Order: sequence, then structure tokens, then C-alpha cells
Amino acid sequence: QIRTRSHSSDCRPPHRSSLPADTRLMMRSANVLLLAAAASAAPAERAARPKHASEHVFKYNDPLAATCKSTPDCAEGSLCIRGKCQMMHVQSTSDDDDHGTLDDSCFDAVWPNVTNCVSWYTTDDVRVCESNSVPPYYVPPYCPFGIGQGYCQSPTEGDSTDCAPFDGMTCPCEEGTDGCDTTTDVGDVLASIYQYFEFPLNPDPTVNDGPKHMYDNSALKSGNGYQVIGAHLNGIQLKGPAEANGFNVDTSLIPLACGGHVTPPVGPGPAYHYHKAADCQDIQTPGAHGPLIGYAADGYAIYGYGDLTGMPVVDECHGHFGAIDDNGVVSYHYHASDEYNMDTDLVHKPYYMGCQGPSVSRCNETISDDYDDGANWCGAGCGSDVCVQPGTSKDALETYLEQMEGGYAWLDSFSVNEY
Repeated sequence: QIRTRSHSSDCRPPHRSSLPADTRLMMRSANVLLLAAAASAAPAERAARPKHASEHVFKYNDPLAATCKSTPDCAEGSLCIRGKCQMMHVQSTSDDDDHGTLDDSCFDAVWPNVTNCVSWYTTDDVRVCESNSVPPYYVPPYCPFGIGQGYCQSPTEGDSTDCAPFDGMTCPCEEGTDGCDTTTDVGDVLASIYQYFEFPLNPDPTVNDGPKHMYDNSALKSGNGYQVIGAHLNGIQLKGPAEANGFNVDTSLIPLACGGHVTPPVGPGPAYHYHKAADCQDIQTPGAHGPLIGYAADGYAIYGYGDLTGMPVVDECHGHFGAIDDNGVVSYHYHASDEYNMDTDLVHKPYYMGCQGPSVSRCNETISDDYDDGANWCGAGCGSDVCVQPGTSKDALETYLEQMEGGYAWLDSFSVNEY
């Protein structure tokens, strides 16, 4: 299903698939997706949650948000997205200098001397991630469309500074201006930014309150909250498949080395994050199940490329039931994929997720104008309501589901592929 919309006075552009190719090119808008945290250390038990944890719930599309023509019309920490001021940064209830369990030294250095800091641990029924938003590898200076250009679209397709979120801004930013503490002559550089996540420790796939849109979550408690879907084990936030105005990063021609980049210099500064699979990190083990690479906002694990028996057979949310190791232990989980989407594609190919699953053939019900202006990020699915990886042990699947509220009988309500 592809939704189309007509252009209106509230700056909501029509879906690209409904437009001529030359018009679609002119509408490619800027990349701003803001990042947050993730992790790479194994979870360790801790007695209590850090005191900095925020009670603030991030609202992706607040109906009471002020209208705007450009970002200067909005309050600090917000951007003007399609005529509304959208909050980008979720503040914790404590002082901005509170870095939770991370050492203050994780935030003292500036690029290029920044180092990766991340901590994963569990407390009560929650899996916690804290990070300084710096990956464990060098990130060079970055301008999405070249030095002296803006953040909105390729300069060959129009004025790259003419967009509401980043109106008049050019790259690199000017050091000392808002959101630009440090810069270079050849591009913006990432900033160390504290992020705090909470993920459900034992999510239940049989609870019939889903599927949900991938952005419909409150996992991020402090940090850059726009379009968040999860966290990588290395401490970098996972974003959805779209840039700030809701268009796919591939069709917007956004360059993404290792699947990620820095945001334009707004709010706390250029923030590094992933939209696509981080293929410069450990992501595939030939002949084995893809390695654990992170967690989705709903608490389910995200694994890398490949499965124990070939390619993953996944549902519309890009998750499935299947063994996660050589011991045959089964869980519901997601897989990252090495995909490239084009304007001509009729069905989106998810990079991490299409929705919060299991999809049970209802992913299209999660589409909402509140999220990326109604874009459809659902995958093709496996042809059945529930997708189980071929070769999965029925006994192991039953053992997993019997630990859940709905039990193994939950499957009776749905079609299941042959496995």
C-alpha cells in the first residue's frame, strides 16, 4: 500500500511515488535524524536505576505543537517539520551535566579525540543502555551535499539551504554558533551527547496490543528522540529509514558511511546515528546465525545478516520466530538487512524494522500521518500472519511461547508459514 497526498499550505509534500521523477528530485529534503544511545558491553546486574532517569515521555507528533514556517519560529530543542514544531531532544529531570553511570571524561574531549563510552546493564525488568553517542571508530568531518552547501537537498536539485528545518544553514557550521561547539573547514564533526535508554527485559510477543509503529515508543528517556527505533550495541542510536521530513534516506541521496552520519548542528550539536545496517561493525558470521547487534525499542533483540538456515524469513515488521544460536534456543527477534530502496519500489525493504512486531499481517494498520507523514515502512512479509524460520524446532518454539501470557495456543489464531 502506497499512500499519496496532495500539496497543502501546511507544508506537507505529497508522497514521492505519486509524483513525476523530476518533481520528486526537487523535493528531496534534508537529513536531520537525531541520534541517541546504544551499547557494546555485555549486560551487568546493577542494584538500582540511576537517579537521572527522566519521567518525561517523548511525543513524536504533539497535536498541541506550535505551527511554524522555519525552525527559528520554534522553541529551543525543536525543529520545524512540515509546519509544526517537533521536539528533537528529550531532557532528563536532572542537571545536564549528569552522565549517569558514565565517567565525566567520556564527555570532556572534543573531536577528533573523542572515545566510545557505553554501558549496558539490567535492573528490575528493564534493560538499560547509557552512551556518549560516539562510535568505536573514526568518523570524518561530514557535509551531506558538499562544503558551502546546505542540509536540504543536492544543490543540483535546488537551493540546498531552502528548507524549514535548516533554513539558511550551510555546512560546515560556524564554531561558537548554536549547536556548533567544534567544527572544521571541511565538514561538521560529531559531539559527545549523553543518551539513556530503557528497554523491556522480557517482551511478550503474544500480548495482543500490536503491532505498533516503530516510532511509537518511549525507550529513550534522555537524548535526541526524533524517529528513534532502538540502540546498537556499540552505543549508537538506531533511527528509522527516513530523514527529518519523512523521506527515505536512499531516495533522498543521503550518503551513509557504515550506515550512519551526523545530524546538522542543532540542539546539543551534530549527533551520530544509524539509519541503515552498520556494516563496518561485526554483522555477519558465515554459516551461522547473525550476531546480536542491538535492541529495538520494544525490547526484542536485533541480529545481523543471515540465519542458521539461509536468509531470514521475516514478517512485515522484519522479525520472526527462530533459533538464535547453535543450541536451538528460540525467540522473536529482528534482523538487519543490506538493502537499498528506490523511488520505483512498490514495497519498502526495511533496514532494521518495518514496525514493532510480530506483525500478524497488520503492519499497514500502524501507518499514520503522525509518523513520517504517513509513509509506509512495512516489509513484504513471508505470506503468513506469523513467520517462523525454516528448520526451527517445534518443541523449542513451544517452549518459548509457553513462557508467555498467550502460550503456544496463541498461534492458533494465525496462519503460520511452513517451517
